[in-house]
Amino acid sequence: MAKPSTLYWWLIGLGSIVLVVAEVVFGGILLHGETKQITSTTRVLLFLLSGSLLSLAMLAALRHYLLTSNARQETTDPEHAPSSRGLSVIPLVRAILITFTVVIAILVALAELGVKIAPMLAGAGIVGIVLGMGAQSLLKDILAGIFFVIDDAFRLGEYVEIGETRGTVEKISLRSMQIRHHRGALQTLPYGTIQSVKNRSRDWVISKLEFQVPHDTDILKVKKVIKALSRQIEEDEYFGPQMLSPVKFQGIYGVDLYGLTVRVKFTTLPGEQFLIRREVYRLVQQGFANNGIEFAERTVKVDRSDDVIATADDTEAPRVSASG
Repeated sequence: MAKPSTLYWWLIGLGSIVLVVAEVVFGGILLHGETKQITSTTRVLLFLLSGSLLSLAMLAALRHYLLTSNARQETTDPEHAPSSRGLSVIPLVRAILITFTVVIAILVALAELGVKIAPMLAGAGIVGIVLGMGAQSLLKDILAGIFFVIDDAFRLGEYVEIGETRGTVEKISLRSMQIRHHRGALQTLPYGTIQSVKNRSRDWVISKLEFQVPHDTDILKVKKVIKALSRQIEEDEYFGPQMLSPVKFQGIYGVDLYGLTVRVKFTTLPGEQFLIRREVYRLVQQGFANNGIEFAERTVKVDRSDDVIATADDTEAPRVSASG
């Protein structure tokens, strides 16, 4: 099924061809038979064609700018990020341009037919004010969406978090956006309800993992295990290209009654941190087991002193008296 924008251009082209054929066969449609001046139909058609060509030129210029932009790259492919931004911005701009062109063409056509459009424009202004007062949330959604797209806050295919909502951006419309949760639910968010956007698909992702070991653990041995597993991940043919920095040991992060808390961190490409995190957990468990390092266990210690233990024989039983 053709997209609405594609169908729009096809209808303009087909209508132009039909009018040209009708002019050749019947005459008097595009040019007056005697004066050879253009008719009102020709004026409307010329405006519609010029507006459409101008819209196409603006879209082409916008696409060229986005594809050749020197903005920050989100991936190692230098052309992927601008093209993804183009896929997000161009549909919104196309919808605005097509709506504007069609509305102006209708007004020009009515004017050529002799209809006075000045009262209509005045009435439309009044109706617009009334609708604007009653549909403030709609206008807020549209304006907020335009500014979000201009600020490049999100793009199609990116993983974002908005409040309690998280998922991959699937669709960007004039009023709202649709996010697909990783469990399959499709969530629709009006732009006016968005306070902030946390984008997890840009540049890099830093992951920090914590482990708890007993108090008497040799920290230098733990550091050697982390360095060994870092080299192992970097040499892996799959995980290595996804790593932007090695797994670094950050030392002791905290001390409590149960043991020492140590932390490691690493930087990866966006979207790859979950697989690498699982691999780091696996290698840490394996490395600790091979080097005699244990994880801390939460236990409860009960200290009983012999000085306060009394036997049943040494305790005088309470006397109970009854009266009556």
